[in-house]
Amino acid sequence: MKKNRNKYNGALGSFFGLMMLLLPVLASAAEIAPAAELEKPLGSRRETGPLKLGPVEVHPYVSIKETYSDNIFSTSTNKEHDFIMVLNPGIYLQLPVRNHTLSLAANTSLTRYAKFSSENTDDYFVNGTANFMFGSQINLKASDTFIKGHEPRGSSSSGTIEKFDSNTAAASLTYLLADVSKIQLDYSRTDWDFKTSTFRSRSEDLISAYLYYRLMPKTSAFIQYNYKSVRFDDRTVGLDNKMQAALIGLSWDITGKSRGSLAGGFLRKNFNDSSKDDLKTWTASADITHNFSDYTSLKLIGKREVNEASLLGTRYYITTGLYGEVTHKFLQRLALVAKASYGQDKYSDIIPGDTQLRKDNTLTAGMGLRYIMRRWLEFVLEYNYRNKDSNIDIYSAKENTVTLMMNASF
Repeated sequence: MKKNRNKYNGALGSFFGLMMLLLPVLASAAEIAPAAELEKPLGSRRETGPLKLGPVEVHPYVSIKETYSDNIFSTSTNKEHDFIMVLNPGIYLQLPVRNHTLSLAANTSLTRYAKFSSENTDDYFVNGTANFMFGSQINLKASDTFIKGHEPRGSSSSGTIEKFDSNTAAASLTYLLADVSKIQLDYSRTDWDFKTSTFRSRSEDLISAYLYYRLMPKTSAFIQYNYKSVRFDDRTVGLDNKMQAALIGLSWDITGKSRGSLAGGFLRKNFNDSSKDDLKTWTASADITHNFSDYTSLKLIGKREVNEASLLGTRYYITTGLYGEVTHKFLQRLALVAKASYGQDKYSDIIPGDTQLRKDNTLTAGMGLRYIMRRWLEFVLEYNYRNKDSNIDIYSAKENTVTLMMNASF
């Protein structure tokens, strides 16, 4: 891997360092916001209201992040360290039309390494959404999303940067049957174009149907059915398949204090190639947020899902994991955030060259401070640790990172 030893411009890092030294002084002088305001997305906390361009609301934003990593290539040996800057400017436009809403979001993520310029990436995101309300019973959402992105080395199965283009066209129709029930029908079509692992390029058609029944004013039970058809561009790999899943679940939103959803069920994956074994397993998801008080909150996200093959010679891999985050606010504008996750990626087949089924167990833990200087400006300082422990040693890696970030949203 070629190294670029040009001198790194540290002006941005010096600016961030100065701002962090000034935080205690700024905290005493800053306007104190109600605790509930800190729960809102940064873009919705503008002090003077949204920018306007005629009837269009305009929300520009920018994020600047400086990170130090002691293992940028996610390797078990011969670790390399580097400073990484990520610039993320974007804009969000919203146009209300009677009871309907049209919106457009676009951003780019520019990643630059101080020494290893070969790791630099440019990612882009564009989304257009139309939300139509027809009376009080029918809601129709339609969207199209284009992403030019990448899987980082630390999270890709191959241990390399996996660049891709994807486009997702989606529609969702919700109809209230009565005061206590509703149905929802979703459809999406996603096209993937991978630049390195070209065998992964594919098209996915997904249909999801939900039936909700309200048990209490803020709590509903639901039944969910998913059907997905997957067709790979390279037909020689024989990975075309159809996947079906049936789940039952519970969702709630209790006066802002507690909200979330739990679902679990069974999944079946059938390959068109009869020489490839099908899969029957269980699947589950959880997304829970609970506010113990105006100052302390807990977030839990869990999943067990079946993913399409990411390594040549495998049929799929199963991800099972749990993520937790605790936030505690000090002085209304200063918050401590602690987070941790544990997950396992289990691969379906022995990869050529290996002698056993690969299992990657990944533990992450981190802690940080978030300071909201203004309702539109925040700073974040955090430390994160990641330990990827694989039963095949060459895939194991440990990494420590320290990040300083500024977010501004108008």
